[in-house]
Amino acid sequence: MRHACLVVFLIAMPLFAQPVPRRIVRPGSMSFADMAEGAVKQAVEQFTILKKTSDRDIDVLQHLRNADAALTDPMQPANSIQKAVDEVAEARQVEEDTHNGMPEFAVVQGLMRVQHELSDANLGPSTADFGHLRAVVHSDGIGPASRVAVRDASALQAETLAWLRVQQLISDHLHNVSEETGAVLKASEQQ
Repeated sequence: MRHACLVVFLIAMPLFAQPVPRRIVRPGSMSFADMAEGAVKQAVEQFTILKKTSDRDIDVLQHLRNADAALTDPMQPANSIQKAVDEVAEARQVEEDTHNGMPEFAVVQGLMRVQHELSDANLGPSTADFGHLRAVVHSDGIGPASRVAVRDASALQAETLAWLRVQQLISDHLHNVSEETGAVLKASEQQ
């Protein structure tokens, strides 16, 4: 009889035990942390696009500066002008590559004007006015390209400041969540 009561007791005991409460997460619902993670991933994708664009703009600016540097040597006018033509052509190719975002209209227009002036000077390199060519490279090429690069830097700086604000908000939220967790655990221990 004792064994029968013990067996019934052992079988009935789990049936009357209270289950551990579980948080039910529906398949379609997301926690706030999951939504924040999704937002961060989306921001990283947007940053990748911005980085490609700014890298392109820096590359174009470097090619234009190389073209300007090539025009500082009037002792070999044909070589200097050809080097400048090659650098401007490379800058235009980089600018018009659509894999790095849409090309900047002002930069493309400036590159076309610079190419036109350099190709005219390439017809008679010994009589080319290197001062005028460098002025055209500066005003029509380097000027618009550097303005675009400064705009990119301003956008990146604004993005940095925005992420610093987000970081502060996350820090404040984590502090609040940890305090609430501590308060709940402390209350649950005081049974």
